[in-house]
Amino acid sequence: MQMINDIDKADVIEPGVIGSPLWGSIPVERLSRGVKTLILMNKDSKHIFNASMCGDNCAKWFLKISEKKDLVIRLGYLMDFGKEDFEIEILNLGKIVHNGLELAEAVLNNHLI
Repeated sequence: MQMINDIDKADVIEPGVIGSPLWGSIPVERLSRGVKTLILMNKDSKHIFNASMCGDNCAKWFLKISEKKDLVIRLGYLMDFGKEDFEIEILNLGKIVHNGLELAEAVLNNHLI
């Protein structure tokens, strides 16, 4: 539920009902694409997730979820994963990067976006 509050600035009121400061009580279907993608990533380990519709505010959650399990995402832009070190494998290249600069260089130098 922290993800919902952090990304959408909303709270779970009861099962199936979200309290949004902007919209009032809304059904879970009205959550942002980012939150819905994060929830799926957290529950499902079998699929590749299209993270291109997620904003940079989801990046820390990708890293947090991936501490517990491997995630495979498709990302069509250079997401900002912050200034802290991390470990991301770029499957297209078979290369592991450890920070934003390495990620940007690998993606841009290999024309991945």
